[in-house]
Amino acid sequence: MDASKADHLDAYPYLALSGLSPAEAHKEQEHIQSWEDLSEWLDNNTPPDNTPPPDRTPIGTPIMETSWKAALRRRFFDLQAQGDKHVGEDPVWPKVVERRRRVTTLVSLALTALMTALSSMMISVQTSSTLLVDILITLMAIMNFFMINVFAKLMIGTWHAIRGAKGNPWHPAHTACNPRSDAKVAILFPVYHEDPHRVVGGMIAVATSLLENVEAAGAHYEFFLLSDSRKPSYRIAELAALEQARQACPIIKFHYRWRTTNENAKLGNVTDFCRRWGKIYDYMLVMDADSIMNGKTIHTLLRMMEGNYRLGILQTNPTPVMRESLFGRMQQFAGGRYGSAFSDALQAMHMGHASYIGHNAMIRTQAFMENCLLPDLPGKKPWGGKPLSHDIIEAALMARAGYEVWFLPDIGGSYEEIPANIIGFMARERRWMQGNLQHTRFLFIDGLKKIHRENFVTGFMGYLSAPIWGIFLLISAPTMVSFIQSGKFSNEDIGKIEVPSIIMLIASIVFMFAPRILALIICIKQKKTASCGGTVKLITSMALETIFTFFFAPLMMAFISKFVWLWAKRKSISWGTQQRDDEALSWSTCIKCFSWTTAIGIVCTIALYAEIQKVPAQSAALLSMASGHLLEPMSLFLWFFPILGGLSGSIIIARFTSRTFPILKKMKIFSIPEEIDPPEEIKNTLIWTKELQLRVPDPENEVECFLYAIKDKSFYLAQRARCRIKTQISAKIKQKLSKGEKLSLKEFMFALNEKACLDLLHQSHCEKHNA
Repeated sequence: MDASKADHLDAYPYLALSGLSPAEAHKEQEHIQSWEDLSEWLDNNTPPDNTPPPDRTPIGTPIMETSWKAALRRRFFDLQAQGDKHVGEDPVWPKVVERRRRVTTLVSLALTALMTALSSMMISVQTSSTLLVDILITLMAIMNFFMINVFAKLMIGTWHAIRGAKGNPWHPAHTACNPRSDAKVAILFPVYHEDPHRVVGGMIAVATSLLENVEAAGAHYEFFLLSDSRKPSYRIAELAALEQARQACPIIKFHYRWRTTNENAKLGNVTDFCRRWGKIYDYMLVMDADSIMNGKTIHTLLRMMEGNYRLGILQTNPTPVMRESLFGRMQQFAGGRYGSAFSDALQAMHMGHASYIGHNAMIRTQAFMENCLLPDLPGKKPWGGKPLSHDIIEAALMARAGYEVWFLPDIGGSYEEIPANIIGFMARERRWMQGNLQHTRFLFIDGLKKIHRENFVTGFMGYLSAPIWGIFLLISAPTMVSFIQSGKFSNEDIGKIEVPSIIMLIASIVFMFAPRILALIICIKQKKTASCGGTVKLITSMALETIFTFFFAPLMMAFISKFVWLWAKRKSISWGTQQRDDEALSWSTCIKCFSWTTAIGIVCTIALYAEIQKVPAQSAALLSMASGHLLEPMSLFLWFFPILGGLSGSIIIARFTSRTFPILKKMKIFSIPEEIDPPEEIKNTLIWTKELQLRVPDPENEVECFLYAIKDKSFYLAQRARCRIKTQISAKIKQKLSKGEKLSLKEFMFALNEKACLDLLHQSHCEKHNA
């Protein structure tokens, strides 16, 4: 290097960014006259990247039989012993859980039998076809059972949950203790083309909360950003954002891992972490890209884990937050109010046989590695391959191994974001549907607890109930119209329909609206209405959300029925990036996605209206007289109006609910406590997200990211510490750089990760800029 170029080198910024004081940096600068001197100084004085070296563990899936035929043969014909696994001395609570499960099942069966009998009385009057009656009654019995079962779990669970954790002698809080000094927790944030500003902003907020609430937080907790992003610009932005996190919270360690292949998505990402670093960390706190948790809550989970070696998974109940769109605010309001009541009930019903939702949960790493890694299912996707919704199966396998899985809605301080519009919601539902239907492959494997088998059935029936409901409507609507048109009914026939109909209507309202009513009662009793805008605003919000649900439910039914049909045709989907902003849907997008449901709704509305108009005047008069002037043919149209209106107006509903209405937030409609009095970790997330947007390039702007990577001094120093030396491969790239030739995208990313190439890239940019 000639003297004129050396004169342009100002080493002071590099020295200061390396941690030297101003006086030390000025003094050291005198000895650095060239880029070669700077490189030598950095090699000798810069500490290496703090990411722990891999301590690889060979891991594999536990032995399990996912073939229905083989599993059923073994269970019912070969009569082999199932042999439950045990971890330590068996607790008492599983017997309590089993007793509550049996009571719930018996109550559900009894109420279903009653509802089915009433349905039979009502349907048998409307048609003389025995086959048609049998089909309708069967469909109604299936739908009624699962609706009633949810209601029974809610009521019985709430009764036992009233006493809270103090009244439950087996709750993990009773055995919690301070963690060992060497207890280590890895907090994992798996990402795939997520907004790094928001993700790392949340990581900084969580780390800050840990530092504020936990002594020696740096000794217990380390963060990992596990990237599956394919676009180089996202990798650069992720690294840049993570370096800002290290500067913001120097006591906490932040690590970065990028996989060369994103096979098996999040499941593969977490498995890769377990394989490389699993034996180093006692526990892992698995998060989603949008997860936020309070530091005190995280440490509470650790204290519970440390106090009971039987605990395998501790699942918090994430509260939906930070949505601004109408749809998002309605969903987070409903989740916060109704979901909390149901979550408390489920904790009492399941206790240590609870489920796992895949994020905001602490897991015992070694137990997970030994028992919860999932096999590839035989066959083509979507029936085969790695399970898409793996979390519920992992909980079942953890319990199968003898560990406890607890759902803890009572500890609070756990948050997530939800889809902001109906399209995002439906996309997530399709992923969940495919995963839940894959769970049938695990239904009969040996050693599963009854609760988890029941969860599998409930999960896939939650989606199969949509086409069942659709089929029921397609059969029952023409049957009812034909019955009215025939005029072959008497006062006795109307009585057979009227009384069961009233009873079923009242029962359905109780079953469907129990979570809403219960949530309102609990909120008023616990004097929490002020945190939701007051009693009047709370009731108003509930009423509006309920009205929306009437129109949204048939839309869900139509889409999920379509998804089930595509699944049956083996049309698979992947788990891609989720939309996490509140941008309103365009009219063109709504028309493209909802034109088919709108067409179905309009056609069915016209067809039903036309058929009702065909009802003879004599039949209409007889119907009116027999019902005491309460019913007329058009009453049938009103009965189906929410279904027809939801389908016909789906384009308008999707567009309208995707918009943001600040006036509703100002009026405290659909308000949640986290809006009225935001927790510090949420406020810090928003602050740091905005701050990182100013400091870190936009990953969608490739040119901006590439320039940042080669010119930013702080990024250069941090990346240099991560770089490896690969002289054989780098020689070709260095030759191209020396000649001023352009690099391919692959070569550029390699250069960023090879020390000599990175030095040359950064040096070339600085010399060109200073020339």
